[in-house]
Amino acid sequence: MKLSESKVFSITIIVIVLVQLLLAFQGLDVCDDGFVLSGYQQIFNAPESVEYNFVYWLSTILGGFWYLLFPNGGVLWFKILAIIVNTGTFVLAYKLLKDYMKPQHALIGLAMVLFVNDYGFLVFYHNQLTAFFSVWIAFLLHRGILRQNLTLLFLSGLLVGVNVFTRLPNLSLSVLILAIPLMVFLKKERLVEAFKPSLFFVLGIVIGIGVILLIMILLGQFEIFSDAINTLFNLGKTRGSGHSIIDLVYVFIYNYKKVLLFSSAFLLMSIIFLLISEYLKNRRKIIYVLAIVIFAVFFLFFRSGGIYAVYAISFFGLILLQFNAVKKEAKLLAFIAFLVMVCLPLGSGGGIHSSGYMCIWLAVPLAIGYLFKLKTIGLSFGFENFDISKQFSKETLHKVISVMILAFFCVKAYHVSKEAYFDPGSRLEKTYLVNNNYTKLVYTTKERADIINELLINLDDYVMPNDYLLTFDNIPLVHFLTNTKPYMYNPWVMVYDENSFVEKLTKAEAQREQLPIVVQQKFNTVASFSDPIPNYLNSEEPTGRHYNKVRSKAMMDFLERNDYEIVWSNPYFNILKASKPKP
Repeated sequence: MKLSESKVFSITIIVIVLVQLLLAFQGLDVCDDGFVLSGYQQIFNAPESVEYNFVYWLSTILGGFWYLLFPNGGVLWFKILAIIVNTGTFVLAYKLLKDYMKPQHALIGLAMVLFVNDYGFLVFYHNQLTAFFSVWIAFLLHRGILRQNLTLLFLSGLLVGVNVFTRLPNLSLSVLILAIPLMVFLKKERLVEAFKPSLFFVLGIVIGIGVILLIMILLGQFEIFSDAINTLFNLGKTRGSGHSIIDLVYVFIYNYKKVLLFSSAFLLMSIIFLLISEYLKNRRKIIYVLAIVIFAVFFLFFRSGGIYAVYAISFFGLILLQFNAVKKEAKLLAFIAFLVMVCLPLGSGGGIHSSGYMCIWLAVPLAIGYLFKLKTIGLSFGFENFDISKQFSKETLHKVISVMILAFFCVKAYHVSKEAYFDPGSRLEKTYLVNNNYTKLVYTTKERADIINELLINLDDYVMPNDYLLTFDNIPLVHFLTNTKPYMYNPWVMVYDENSFVEKLTKAEAQREQLPIVVQQKFNTVASFSDPIPNYLNSEEPTGRHYNKVRSKAMMDFLERNDYEIVWSNPYFNILKASKPKP
C-alpha cells in the first residue's frame, strides 16, 4: 500500500526525532558545550561573568530562559532543546522545498543535512539557531517576492536583524536582498520595481536590530554586550587569533580550495561511474560488483571530504538548477540557497569546516532533488580526429545517485557510532555517568567519567554555587557542573588571544573583591582527553594550536603575585587557593 505524502512526512519526523534523542544520552564535551551551558546558567544570575557569551546574545538569552524553566534538566535537557530547534528547521525547510521537488527527495536531502556532522549532536547553541533563522528568513523572503507581499519582505528583513545577535557574522544574510532584483530580472520588468520591496527588507533589518538593542537596554545588559563586542574586535586585530581579517581571508581561501578539489573529484568520479554503468547496465552480475565499487569510492569520498564533499555536491546541483530550471520560482529559491551557503560561513574562525553544516539546509535538498529530476544527461568532448558523445539514461543516473546517498549515510552512521562531539570512543563504551545533578542520564566513557568525577569530588571542598572560579584553560564545563561564576568574564578562557587574556585577568583582579579558587588542567581536552602532559603548564613551551606561552606566563604570574598554593593535585588537575585574602 502506498503511503500518502503526509504519512511519509510524519513517519520521517518521528524517526529523526527518535534518532536524535537516542544519541542525546551519550557524549559529554567539556569545551564548546561547557562554554554555552555556563552562559545559559549565568545570563540572568551574573551576566557580567559571562560577558564573552554575549557575542551570541540571542542564543544565550533563549538558553537562559530554558534553564529557568528546567533548572535541574542539565546537559540532557539542552540536548532536547537542540532536537526541538533542529526538527523545527527540518519542518520549515520541507514546507518551503516540497513544492519544487518530489517530497521524498526533499526528505532525503534534509536528512543528509541533519546527519552531516560525524559526531552526532551538541547541546543547543548558536549555530543551530542560526540555521533555523536562515531557513525562516528564506521562507518569508521567497514567499514575499513571489506574492509581492511587502509585509513578508519586512518580516524577512526583521529576522535578519534579529539573527545578527545570534551570531554577529549573520549580518551577511543581508546579501539576500539581491534575490529581489533577480526576480525582477527573471520577470523582465524594470529594475526600479525592485526599489520598494528592497526598502521594506532593509527597513526590517534596521528595526530588527533596534528591537534587540532596546531589549538589551531594558534588561540592563547593553553595556555588557558592548564590552563583549570590543573584546571580539580586539581579537580581530591579533594575527593568529582566528578572528583577524588575515586569518578569515586565509580560511576562506583554504575552504574553497578544498571545495574545488572535492568538486573536481565528484565530477570526475560521476563521469567515470556513469560511463561504466551505462556500458554494463545489461550485465546483471557485473553491475552488482560495480555498485559495490561505486559505494566504496563514495564512502571514501564522504569520509575524507566531510562537509567539503557535501558543499561540492550542493554547488554542482545548484548551478545546474540555476541554468536549467524552467520555473522562475525554482531559480529564485536556488539563488537564495546559494547565497546562504556562500555568505553565512563568512566571519567564522573555521569557516565552512566549523559552521558550513548550518548553511546547507536548502542547498543540499535542492541539489539532490535536481539530480533525481534529470531524465538524461549528455557528455560530449573531442579532439582533432577523435570525438566522444554519450547520453546516459535516467535509470543509470538514479542508480549512481542512490548508491552515493547510501554511502553518505553509511559514513555518517559509522562515525557517529565511534564518537560524540569532543568525546571520542565507541558508543558501546559510553556507559558511565559523571556523578553530578547536571549530567543525569548522559553517558560517557569510564576514563572521562573517572577524570571528571575525581575533580568534582575534591573541588566540592573549596567552592560553592555562585562562587567565582577560574578554570584554566579548556574546561568550561566545570563552571556549569559546579554552578560557579567565571572569574575572567568568560567560562572558556582559551578563546581569548594573549592580549585579551592579560587584559581580562588584570581587570578581574582589580574589580573582584575576592580571589577565586583556580583549577588548572595538565592535559589536553580539545577533541579528546589526552594523557597527562608534564610540561602543559610550562610557560617556556612553544606556542601551538591549544597552547599559548604568553597566556600561560600571565596565568603563572597571577598565581605567584597572589601567593596561590596547590591544595589538591592529581595527574590531570591542580586545585589552587590563595594563601591569604586579597588586600
